[in-house]
Amino acid sequence: MKALHFRPSDPGWMLLAGAATLVANGTPLGNTLSPGEALNALAYNVIQFGIPAVLLLRVADELVDADRLPAWAAYAGVVLLTVIGGIWFIAPRLYPLLGKADWWTWENDYRLASTTLIWHGLGVAVYAQLRFSRRAQARLAALQDAAARRERQLAAAQLLALQARVDPSLLSERLAAIDDELLHRPHRAQLRLAALIELLRALQPHIEAEVSTLAREIAALHAYARLVSSDAEHTERLHLAGLADPPDWPLAPMVLLPLVRPLLDEGGALWSLSLHAGDGMAELRLQALGPAPRAAGIVPLAELAQRLRAVHGDAAGLVLVAGHLPLFRLIWPAPT
Repeated sequence: MKALHFRPSDPGWMLLAGAATLVANGTPLGNTLSPGEALNALAYNVIQFGIPAVLLLRVADELVDADRLPAWAAYAGVVLLTVIGGIWFIAPRLYPLLGKADWWTWENDYRLASTTLIWHGLGVAVYAQLRFSRRAQARLAALQDAAARRERQLAAAQLLALQARVDPSLLSERLAAIDDELLHRPHRAQLRLAALIELLRALQPHIEAEVSTLAREIAALHAYARLVSSDAEHTERLHLAGLADPPDWPLAPMVLLPLVRPLLDEGGALWSLSLHAGDGMAELRLQALGPAPRAAGIVPLAELAQRLRAVHGDAAGLVLVAGHLPLFRLIWPAPT
């Protein structure tokens, strides 16, 4: 069992338990007490019952959580030990400090024990029921979180498998272009073939990978930008700002490349991709550097956003800030 640590709220609960015991047993409601006598009675009840009840409840909680005692035995033990210990063990040691009423006899001890057992039994029963309810809610939330994690892992695995399937049209189109270049510009054809190989390598997930990474997705994007560039060496229509050595943060596959690919294939505008991070969130900003009026129509924004949320949850998102220079914002939870 773990060591118990004193909580800041414990004194308040001890005072409340002692005062509630005092009132429930009819004192001071059933007697005419002076302020001094009422304070003395409160001190007795807090020390006799309030302090032991709170401390014993915490011990019972630990024993129940560790499956070392059944709940009924642990919480029944709290009531019995609090009442018996408070009346016949603690109270006699308080007499020299707080005094003892002349009329108090052993019969009063038994009457006090009988009523206090009832009130403490009811109070502990309510406490245990509320605690079990909170534990059940916590277990349900944990099961829901685990199910959501499994769903996100499955979605990531499905997207990895989809990404690993090479698009036949992409492959045949690029191989045909390389074949044409081999006759007139063999050096450029070799560079374009190297870019294609780099792209295919980046699209193949590691055998133990459960999700893609930002570094892997940037590598695939960089290879594709080279593949479709004019010289097959530079990414002249895509500027990767500060992404020469991107971090290995988890990122859903089949989102970044499908976002940028139709924009590069469309031609015309230049694009800049930059990474921003903070407060546990990462953001990729794809900004047009020139007019791109068709940007919204050629990107399957809703489908890509759904893929992103399927892997990273509802905190992730993909939005287009429309305007003269469109801006795509890809946001997902990531370490910072």
